[in-house]
Amino acid sequence: MERRLVLYITMVAIAGGIVLGLSFEALGKVGWMHVAVWVLVSLLAESLWIPTLTGKAMESMASAVDLSLLVLLGFMPAAWIVAVAFALANLFFSKRIWYKTVFNAGQNVLSLAAAGVVFEALGGKPVVAAGGLPAFHGMALIVPWASATIVYFLVNTLFVSGAVALSSGRKLFTTWREEYLYPISLLGSAALFFLTPLVVVSYLAVGFFGLIFFFVPLLLIKEAGARYIALEKAKDELVSSERLAAKGEMAAEIAHELNNYLAAITGRAQLLLMGIGKQPIERTEEAARIIAEQARNMGRLVRGLLDFSHKEIRKEPTRLNDLIRRTVEFIVPQNKYERISFDLDLAPDLPESSLDPGQIQQVLMNLFSNAADSMNAAKRTDPRIAVRTRMQNEQIRVVVEDTGPGIAAEVINKLFEPSVTTKPEGHGFGLSTCYRIVANHGGKIVAENGPRGAVFTITIPLERKRLAA
Repeated sequence: MERRLVLYITMVAIAGGIVLGLSFEALGKVGWMHVAVWVLVSLLAESLWIPTLTGKAMESMASAVDLSLLVLLGFMPAAWIVAVAFALANLFFSKRIWYKTVFNAGQNVLSLAAAGVVFEALGGKPVVAAGGLPAFHGMALIVPWASATIVYFLVNTLFVSGAVALSSGRKLFTTWREEYLYPISLLGSAALFFLTPLVVVSYLAVGFFGLIFFFVPLLLIKEAGARYIALEKAKDELVSSERLAAKGEMAAEIAHELNNYLAAITGRAQLLLMGIGKQPIERTEEAARIIAEQARNMGRLVRGLLDFSHKEIRKEPTRLNDLIRRTVEFIVPQNKYERISFDLDLAPDLPESSLDPGQIQQVLMNLFSNAADSMNAAKRTDPRIAVRTRMQNEQIRVVVEDTGPGIAAEVINKLFEPSVTTKPEGHGFGLSTCYRIVANHGGKIVAENGPRGAVFTITIPLERKRLAA
């Protein structure tokens, strides 16, 4: 332990011991039989501990008994009963390290003493010593009891928060807020404190047997608190798992898209190597240019995916028709497109728009790749991919249609969700990436089955504002 924490525990324990020493004489006036029974009652309540939300501190169900003892007997006898019960609870139930037991016993005694001083300062008198409830059915006890309750809660939770803060390196009030000031904890504490008058009345009316009814709501409060803590921990674990899953999805997307680029570059490089000395220099230069261009696009893709959490896109004036032509030219050397023909119906009046060319090309490559895979798997005799562009209501419309088997009915409504795929070797992140990219451009992508195969329609608002720069 750190020296500050050792000093803090020692000071709390010594202060609690001093209060107990000053209170010993008052203990004998209660009667040892009553003291023994109250120790047993307090011990049962002390056994109902639950952890706080962070798990670094504990909440006791015994606070209602502690405050009831204060109202019934006064804080001096109550301090001894609480200290003995706490020590026995540690011995038989919680089995804490000895210095934690000493600290908690000391801080409980000090909390009860502080509450007792406030209670008596505001005119409150122990009910047993006063011969019963005062006039007006105990109305005179409301202000002293309410004030003592608040003081008890503040002192008790601040003492524990101080120890947790010193051991964890957090600030005191930050620790206090995180450990005790969340809604379910405050609600549980309020419920316990409002049980105090019921304990007092039950004891005065029925005696110790009346306290049996006190433990039923106590157990319910404990169960509700424990269930809430378990639920919050499960929620935190789920959020953590989802974050890890999201990171995994990101890594899979990067690997999938880079593989597309690398496969195309490899195909072009192989053609380049096979044509060395056999083809005109112009074709060699063209192949090298395409490889360099797609390497730049690959770098842009990596940067875009690394900025995924910020949903950042890097727009620039782009002629979409030219981008589609370059993309088709780029991928046709791949083996999967060997038998596939492309029909390009590109509107001649399609204007420039502010787009991220690397990410839009990524969408096109995903759609082309999926279409080629489905048609090759179905062994279509006339595999064809048709691409149409149109300008409609200040929106650019792109339609990609294939002659494959279409989209299965069971997945068509969730096709753009992560991990949804119809391919045995697929990971299901390609189309979710397409959806995200199009959405980041302010557009929509829709999948449906056409008369000949799958049809993907992309609509993106025309954006001219950056073209003047």
